[in-house]
This record gives sequence, C-alpha cells and structure tokens, in this order.
Amino acid sequence: MKMKELFTLTVILYLISILAVLPLRKNYRASITVGHVFTGLASLSLLAFTVSVLPEALKGKAIEFTYDLGVAKIPFHVDGLSLILCLVLGSLGLATSIYSPKYMEFYERFGRGWLYVVLYSTFVLSMVLIVTTSNFLWFVFFWEVMTFTSYLLMVWENDEEYVRKAGWKYFVTMHVASTLPLIVALALLYAKAGSIEGLNFDNLSKLHLGPIYYLLFLVGFGSKAGVVPLHFWLPDAHPAAPSNVSALLSGAMIKVAVYGLIRTTCFILGLNETFGYIVAILGTVTLTVGTLYALKQTDAKRLLAYHSVGQMGYIWLGVGAGIALMAKGGSYAAFGAIAMAAGLYHLVNHAIFKGLLFLSAGSVLYRTHTRELNVLGGLAKLMPLTALFTFIAAMSIAGEPPFNGFMSKWMIYQGTFLSGDGLLVFCGVMALFISAATLASFVKFYTTAFGGVPTKVTENAEEVPSSMLVGKGFLAALCLLFGLIPSSIIPLLLAPGKVLTGTDLSGWISTKYWLVTIKAPGMPSGGETYFNPWLLVGVLGVLAGAMLVSYPNRPKKVVKVWTTGEPVRMEHYKLKAMHYYGPFEEYIHGLYHSGDVLSEWGSGVCSAVAGGYLTLGKTLLRWADKVGRGITSAGRWYVENGKEVYLDEAVASPFVQLAKGLAIGLEELSLNYNLLLAVAVAVLGLILLILAGW
Repeated sequence: MKMKELFTLTVILYLISILAVLPLRKNYRASITVGHVFTGLASLSLLAFTVSVLPEALKGKAIEFTYDLGVAKIPFHVDGLSLILCLVLGSLGLATSIYSPKYMEFYERFGRGWLYVVLYSTFVLSMVLIVTTSNFLWFVFFWEVMTFTSYLLMVWENDEEYVRKAGWKYFVTMHVASTLPLIVALALLYAKAGSIEGLNFDNLSKLHLGPIYYLLFLVGFGSKAGVVPLHFWLPDAHPAAPSNVSALLSGAMIKVAVYGLIRTTCFILGLNETFGYIVAILGTVTLTVGTLYALKQTDAKRLLAYHSVGQMGYIWLGVGAGIALMAKGGSYAAFGAIAMAAGLYHLVNHAIFKGLLFLSAGSVLYRTHTRELNVLGGLAKLMPLTALFTFIAAMSIAGEPPFNGFMSKWMIYQGTFLSGDGLLVFCGVMALFISAATLASFVKFYTTAFGGVPTKVTENAEEVPSSMLVGKGFLAALCLLFGLIPSSIIPLLLAPGKVLTGTDLSGWISTKYWLVTIKAPGMPSGGETYFNPWLLVGVLGVLAGAMLVSYPNRPKKVVKVWTTGEPVRMEHYKLKAMHYYGPFEEYIHGLYHSGDVLSEWGSGVCSAVAGGYLTLGKTLLRWADKVGRGITSAGRWYVENGKEVYLDEAVASPFVQLAKGLAIGLEELSLNYNLLLAVAVAVLGLILLILAGW
C-alpha cells in the first residue's frame, strides 16, 4: 500500500470510529469498545505510515500530497519532524485505545459513551493533521479543534467543581495565550502572503518576516507546552481529565506545541541564535520550577502534572541549545543538530513514560478510588504487574540507566557540556542537578503507593483487567527498547537537524553496535563521549548475581516494633507522602511562596481577561439583539401590510427570516458562556484579520 493511502486509511478509520458509535448511543460499553477498536486500528495504520515514510525521511526527503475536498484543498508535507510526532501519536494512541474500554467503565455513571468516542477520535485526529499539514491556515484551524475537544474531554467529570474550574482556566488561558497569538500571526502572514495558497509553509519561508513572529510563536506554543511562566493551567487541567485522556494531554498534546515551535521558528522563520538561547533559558527555568513543585505534591496525578512541566523544560533546553548552535553555523551547526536530536529524543521518551505513568495512576484510581498518596500503600503485593510497569516508568523519568529517559537526558547533558558555551553548560548543570530531585520525587511516588503493607484503602485492591495491562505493557516495552537499543530511534531524530543544517553527521555521532558515541571535532571543548547500555546491563547483572550468591535468601523473622508500652497501631508507623523531604521544602519555602503569589496573580489576570471578554460579548449581543428585534418587527409589518407586492416580498422575505433566526440564535448564545467566549475570540481574530488586510 502506498504511503498516501496509508495516511488516508488512518484518517478514514478515525472518521469511522465516530460514525460507528452513533447507532450505539444507548449502549455505553458497546460504544466505548467499538469506538476504540477503530481508534486502535487507526493508530496501527499511523504507525505503518510512519514506517513506510521512514526511508525517505532518513534521506532528508519529504512526501507531499493534497486532499481536494471540492470547497477547499488541504496540502500535506511529511518529513522527519512530522514522523517523530506521528510515532508518538501512533504509539500512545494505540496504548490508550487498548487501555480505555475497561478503564472508562469507571465513568459509566455519566453515560454518553458515544460522545466520548467522538471527542477522543476528533482530538487525536486533529493532532495528526496538525503535524502533517503544510498550510498555516489549516494548521491554526486544526489547532483550535484540538484545543476545543481537549477541553470537552478534560471536563468529562463535570459534576466535580474543581474539574469545572480547571477546565475553565484551561479554556480561557489557551484562547488568550495560545490561540490568539496564532490568529494574530495568521492575520499578519495573510496580509503579506495575499492568498490562502500563500500561507503554505514553503511560500512563507521565502518571505522576510520580522522578530514579532518569533514572539507570537514563542507565546502561542509556550503556553500550550506549559512553559514557565505560562504553566499555571497545566497542574490543574491534567489531573482533572480521565487518566487515559491525561496520558494524551501530557504525552501528546503538549508535544505538538514543540512541533509547532520548531516548524515555525526554524523551518519558516529561520534559525536565530538569540531565540535559541531564550528557548534554552526558559527550558532551564521550567525544568527547575516544575520539578521542585512536583516534589511537594501528595496527589498522584497532580505530582505527574507538575513533572510534565519539568520534563518539558528538558525538551526545550535540548531544542533551544540546538537552535542556538545551529544558528552559529560552521562546526557548531552539526553539533547543534545533535543537541536538537537530544531534545526530540526526550520528547519521544517523555510521551512514552509519562503516558505510562498516567495510565498507572488511572489503574490505582480504578481499583482504590483515590489519588491521595498519603492513604495508599502495599499495592505492589496486590497489583504486581502494575507495580512493575510503574517502576519502569518511574526509573525512566528519573533518568536511570538502562531505561529510555537516561539516554535522552545523557544526550542533552552532552549537547550542553561539549558545546563549550558557558551559558549552555550552566543550563546543563542545572538540568543534571534537578534530575536528582526528579528521582527523589518518584521515590516518594512509588514507595508510598506500592511499598509497605496494604492500608484500609488498598487492602481489597486487585490487579486491573488484562486489556489495561496490555496497554501499559506496550509502553513499558518501548521504555526498554529506546533505552537499550538507541539506534532504533536516533537516526530519525537526527533528520530535522540534517535538513536545517545540510551537514553530514556521520563524523559527529555513531550508534554502531548499540554504542552511542558523540564527538565534537572543531568545537572549543573538542571532547568525545560514549555510552553502551548493554555493557551497563551486563555489569549490573554480574553485581546482582554476586550479591545473591554472597547473601542467600534467608527466611524473614517478623518482630513487632517496641512501642515502650504505648498502644500505637502499626499503620501509624508508615511514612506518609507529606512527610517526605520536609526539611528541604522548608529550605526553599521562599520559592514555593513566591510561586503561590504568582499563581494567584495569574489566576486573577485570567479571570479579569475572561470577565472582559464576557462583558464585551454580552454588550455586542445586546446591541445585536436590539438590531435583530428591530429588523424582525419591520419584517413582520411588511409581511402583514405588503402581501400584494410579490416581487418585493420574494426579495425581502429571506432576509427577514435570516434576521429572525439570527435574533433567536443570539438569544440562545447569551446563555452559553463557553460558546460565547469562543465567539468573542473569533470575532476579535476577525477584526485583527481585517485590520491586517488594511
């Protein structure tokens, strides 16, 4: 099957998943199961498409095709950068499609299984189209579809007040800080391009565009990625969603923002050294703030959400270092391509292990009905496979070898240390230090939930259904694959840098025989470094075997803790999540306090902006309602008194009916604040578009 046909099959399968559940609207479980059968097939088709295009991408080539819909044409351009995101969406989409049918039984009380499948399929499909379309107008259109469907999925558990508040914060923030800058950029670009076809990426790359576009794209994509200081929506939004949706939000959606940043600022605007440093610095601040805030969390999903912020910082650091070094040119360019590949490596890895962590948190919630680490414990004995998969994901995100997180972090460190650039070296040192805080955070996460003895909350828990385990096992296998065999993914990750720099990287990086070697010839450091994950596994295996021989397994002798005669129950001896790292949290209390103040200020600004949009929308609606009522009254008078003037009636009647319908629609719209805000943002974007045209 040809490459375009495979992509078309992917799109068709997602559309079939929507159509297939419509006759099953009254059967919740059947609609969920049937819908995810087709989304799973669509994910397999997307992975097959990725494999089929891979040989072309490794040569630095892209495939292009166009869908002619009659009323519009949608052009597509698929290169190495697009394939990296297709790999993420296909892998994570397959895992969540296998996992979701059983997990969504947890939300059966809400009904509307068919609607969930429609939103889920539209959400994933919109992300696939974002990373493959080659026209900025369609890019922004699919971007808004992604934002709106993700919001509706996020507030699925709408009977909880915190869910509604988190969803509202996300909705407002995304439309003000993400969609609006992209609409402004679209308006300015259309004014320069002069036509929709002129908004194709190839045409835009030939225009001379000013620094304002770097700022618009930095804000628009940075807010969606959860980069500090525009991260305040993420710790509330990701935990509010169902865990399978959280896996897609954290594992895929915020990665699409990184794709958008690279596609626009590197391939369209062109490499800029200053911009690269700004991205790297923002990444360093983000990985520091996100990880330190995760350290103090006791809600499992909120802890993971803050780590999404922190890990995005690592990705931005690698990408930013790559942009800055490639923009310098010369010998720096090739090394910059490796640094960008390191950031993209962590993008893929984070999608996998963070998706697995959210699915594991969902499994714990599925069996215990709580996310609070303070009351969990002993789940390793009751849910052994979930415990194993969670351990793999926890070690991966902490950057422990031989798991995939170590390889990408190691490449980020080498990409900064060997650069010889003082600022980038400092950023790399900060990243290395914060990785220890990540490990400390997941020691707390794993030991409090899975270690020790079962508590009253967990004593009746059991392993989740096999389909949920299969979905998690698939992602756990990828954590091991990309950690033990980095050559399976690194060549694809180098493709974007090769295209941007036009250099041969064979003398700079090698993945032969599972040994990853990075060289820096001509660089100020002139260094060389290498790592072999299989050698490490062998050494650790020998040490583990020696310890087992030296210390044979002996029967454990159980003794009671001496309580000096006090009647203290054994469960009270358990170290709870809130007790971990207390002295350290006190030491950096100033950071937490300032962050809380900024968060409150940001929430206040968000509320004020939302209130302003609502006030503007209501005012416009009142005036439109008055005008509509006046037109309707005039139309009624005409109908009643001018029946014999048939020609005039034939001309005016359609306008009268339109005015009546408009008045009714505006009246209904005034009662729906979410839709009202969307309309207000669209109207503002249209005004900006008209002004840009003038």
